[in-house]
Amino acid sequence: MSEMGNRDELVIDARGGDDLAFMGLVELETPDAFRLSLAILREPHDAEDALQEAFVRAWRELPRLKDAERWPGWFRRIVVSTAIDTGRRKKGRRFVPLGFREPEPAPDRSAAVADRDELDRAMTRLDEKDRALLALRFGHDLELPDVAAALGIPLGTAKSRLHRALARMRRELESSDGHGRRTTAPGEARPSVEPVSSEPRV
Repeated sequence: MSEMGNRDELVIDARGGDDLAFMGLVELETPDAFRLSLAILREPHDAEDALQEAFVRAWRELPRLKDAERWPGWFRRIVVSTAIDTGRRKKGRRFVPLGFREPEPAPDRSAAVADRDELDRAMTRLDEKDRALLALRFGHDLELPDVAAALGIPLGTAKSRLHRALARMRRELESSDGHGRRTTAPGEARPSVEPVSSEPRV
């Protein structure tokens, strides 16, 4: 039986109150859902808390899901919403970018790893909604209509927010020296940098 068929059966059984079926869904969905939650919150402990809350919400609201085939998008929206809510509640807590206290990179460190770390730092400076949008579009490779559905926003809003988020990411990367330290003021682009295209790549 395909994974999709198995998922549909688990959803149907869990919707009828089968605890074991729901635990099967938890096991099936946890890897991708945790990666999405972590991309939004940037902190493993917070991502775990948010994911646990998302599964609780899904269990409570599952009887209202009429079509089992809608589960993936329905549950993804719960994960995103819960992660964003968790981020808002913990807004007062200082977020420390992953790797902030690591020693300076060795000279032979690969450029790919250095670029990944710098992207991670830039992502940390975005708000939860922008991180969710970028994670869905590029981390989970969803088309914009599906991203908009997961975030509960119109397609046009998703497009404009994606454009702004990518522009903000570019500014953050351009204002850093490659080790998480700014070389220009936040939002201040270097004179030699060409302006961001008016059309996002989607």
